[in-house]
Amino acid sequence: MIDESFVIRNNVKLSTKGSHVILHAAEKEAARLGVPQCIAVVDEGGYLLAFSRMDGARIGSVQISITKATSAATRKRPTEEEGGGDALSSVRLALAARSSRLTGIKGGVPIIVDDQVIGAIGVSSGTSDEDYQVCQAGIAAFMDGAKR
Repeated sequence: MIDESFVIRNNVKLSTKGSHVILHAAEKEAARLGVPQCIAVVDEGGYLLAFSRMDGARIGSVQISITKATSAATRKRPTEEEGGGDALSSVRLALAARSSRLTGIKGGVPIIVDDQVIGAIGVSSGTSDEDYQVCQAGIAAFMDGAKR
């Protein structure tokens, strides 16, 4: 018999199907806003489960969206603007996000079920507020579907 202090049981995980629900709802919101986006959904460790680069989304936003999702999942909190929000700070944050697994750029939100972070969504290619709004739409659709 295994000593129960050595293991963690009943750990909730984000499924592929759940990641696709989030992704498709986020795409729908981005289309409604008229802002093509790069959208990444990751598991609790920050590893990619689902991804979309919508037609017209900036190619430079591919890695940034993945980094936003990874940062939100592993830090267990939403990413937020840091550094003052001026144009130069935004460029520095974007460059750092392309070469790192962590970022402070708004647009990464953890997915929380039963008080556990099971993954995150990261969105990039619009304004910070648009990115965040697309994240929220994806998570809302997941939560609505999960309650059925």
